[in-house]
Amino acid sequence: MAESKLTIEERHAGDVTVLVLTGQMLLDDGDLAFGKRISDLIDRGCATIVLDLGGVTYIDSSGVGMIVFQLKTLKQKGGDMKLLHLNPRAESLFGMLKLLMMFDRFEDEAAAVRSFGWAADRDRRAGPSG
Repeated sequence: MAESKLTIEERHAGDVTVLVLTGQMLLDDGDLAFGKRISDLIDRGCATIVLDLGGVTYIDSSGVGMIVFQLKTLKQKGGDMKLLHLNPRAESLFGMLKLLMMFDRFEDEAAAVRSFGWAADRDRRAGPSG
């Protein structure tokens, strides 16, 4: 199997996982590597993710589709995904597909990580839902 055109660096800031993507997120390449990484994180109990797209040089509609699919999966597991450093081309693609409103977007990693604290505090105050 050929090496993916997408590399994914993982680090943690408390309960939040920061994934730094570098390279290309394309059909049957980066999209699949990303999907597998999110599935692995969910299996490990990590469902709050900041996705740093600053190093993504090219993303196609299948890459965007995989990000949206994984966002829905995370939300079903009680988690969420925030986008960091969305470049103009990617922002245009998300906008053209009418998907920008699905995501909180940030230019500052610390602010993106802190944004989960408010949601976690709110959910704890609300108590269990069923």
